[in-house]
Amino acid sequence: MRLILDFGNTFQKCAVFNDDKIIAFERFENISIGNLKKFSKNFDIKSAILSSVINTNAEIIEWLIKSFLFIELSQSTPIPIKNKYASPETLGKDRLSAAVGAASIFPKQNVLSIDTGTAIKFDLVNNKGEYLGGSIAPGLYLRFKALHTFTDKLPLVPYNNEHLLIGDSTQTSILSGVMNGAIAEVNGLIETYKKQFKELKIVFTGGESIYFVKSIKSDIFADSNLVIKGLNEILKFNEKI
Repeated sequence: MRLILDFGNTFQKCAVFNDDKIIAFERFENISIGNLKKFSKNFDIKSAILSSVINTNAEIIEWLIKSFLFIELSQSTPIPIKNKYASPETLGKDRLSAAVGAASIFPKQNVLSIDTGTAIKFDLVNNKGEYLGGSIAPGLYLRFKALHTFTDKLPLVPYNNEHLLIGDSTQTSILSGVMNGAIAEVNGLIETYKKQFKELKIVFTGGESIYFVKSIKSDIFADSNLVIKGLNEILKFNEKI
């Protein structure tokens, strides 16, 4: 079994994989060594991987090193796809992991992963198993927040899927502009990618994907665990080295 750890700024996600199946999952707002030991104690875990954008407690790192075959994801970590990003040292670990996860779902095919969270991130792996890069744009909350922060009178609007094309108040006009604009942007980019990459597969993930998936015109595959599945693939690949 494998222990997969994805530590973000908001949540720290923990998963146990048996081969390619998630058999346990939990997320924490401020993880401790006690949380981690309790979560993993009932499983026969042999290896572990950590992807972290926070300063991880040294006690956690020390325990992982002593307890398992352990990898902390970095730009030098071997991965099962070829990374052709021009500045790999600046590439987000979540973007790379999502790309690996998408490529594992659709091997030897052109596949585009779209992660809709704080930012909307597009990442492309071609049918040669090459990661080419993609794009980063503000997510929904950042768009609503920007309108409120950088104007004097526009309110911060709570958003949902109940948005019309034509807003009949300031609040519904903002809701229409941000939601319909972001959806149109994503649909437009998908169509542009499809013109360049034949038989393109599309995988959606991220906390805000619920606001997009029903409005996407292309066939898509949704997977809320795409990043941790990608981390599992990276760990599997390193176990064989």
